[in-house]
Amino acid sequence: MEWSSLVGTGLGAVLGVGATLVGEHVRWRRTARDSRLQDRRTLYVDCLVSFRRAHEAMRLAADEEHASPQARAARIRQVHQASGCDEARERLILTASREVAAAIDASYTSLRQIREVLACGATVPTPDYQAARQAHREATEAARSVLRRDLESLDI
Repeated sequence: MEWSSLVGTGLGAVLGVGATLVGEHVRWRRTARDSRLQDRRTLYVDCLVSFRRAHEAMRLAADEEHASPQARAARIRQVHQASGCDEARERLILTASREVAAAIDASYTSLRQIREVLACGATVPTPDYQAARQAHREATEAARSVLRRDLESLDI
């Protein structure tokens, strides 16, 4: 009789500890997944927001009065560089999948095209700027779709 109660107590302890460990492991995995999801979401939003800020800053710089076309081009390039979009893009590309990196690169390339169009003297109403803006809008929307799919794949 004494052995059966001892074995029963030992078995109960093992099962209790095992269940606790399994529960903790499941909780840890969920927390790690949620953390990855939040980190990735923040990275994606920061990158897209920096692209938007760069675009707006370049448009404002293009509307300013400048002493020469060279001064205008230099100012537009300066605000692009100061926007932080290069750094945000690099942070994202270092950790992103190839598909996400390609989509962000396409959006970034189209943003740089806007920079060059504005630096060459185009203004907001010109067809060159409108075409570059439309290409950037399309590339950014495609990037958003890829980013959403990537986030949804983590949010299971």
